[in-house]
Amino acid sequence: MSQDKIITLYTFSDMLEATLAVEKLKTNGIDSFLEDETTGGINPLAGVELKVFLKDREKADKIIEEFKN
Repeated sequence: MSQDKIITLYTFSDMLEATLAVEKLKTNGIDSFLEDETTGGINPLAGVELKVFLKDREKADKIIEEFKN
């Protein structure tokens, strides 16, 4: 499996929280982005997916868990 593969790390129901999570990852040197931003804004049930590279999954997961607590 390629380490460059992009995965969904987490799905947020709140756009602000998702944006803050991306910023938190960025300050820790992890590239990430949000997908379905427009859909999430229109339909809050759809959610906003936080995407990261597979190679960053473990570190990013720990950062997001700390961020959410």
